[in-house]
Amino acid sequence: MIKLKILTLLCSLFLSFSLYGDGNYKHENEEKKHHIYKNLEYLSLGKNQYKEMREILLEYKKDYEKFNKKREKREKKLQELMREDEFSKEKYEEIVKEIQKDATTLEVKTLKRIHSILSPSQRESFSYYLREWRVE
Repeated sequence: MIKLKILTLLCSLFLSFSLYGDGNYKHENEEKKHHIYKNLEYLSLGKNQYKEMREILLEYKKDYEKFNKKREKREKKLQELMREDEFSKEKYEEIVKEIQKDATTLEVKTLKRIHSILSPSQRESFSYYLREWRVE
């Protein structure tokens, strides 16, 4: 009878501990549940990090505006290609690749700078929201 009670107690302890799991898992889910798009509060940046991040984001905003202007011009070229009597697959692909290349360049440049100022634990948290930093 005592062995059965001990076994029951151990099984219930095992099950209750497995419900809690890793502390990071719970924290990550909470972040995702209450996360606001491109909000960096979850990183708990220090004063210097905050200042550097602000500079990065201001430059990103300027670069993104330039990118959008270029992209709009290229989108108009794509529209012109569509209106022509003969569709040029090569020209269309070339323009789309240029847009994608510029987007990737801007994304990589920004993320590299952000990566350089974050601590390893901040990088891990940031990585869960990497998708929202994609340039489209």
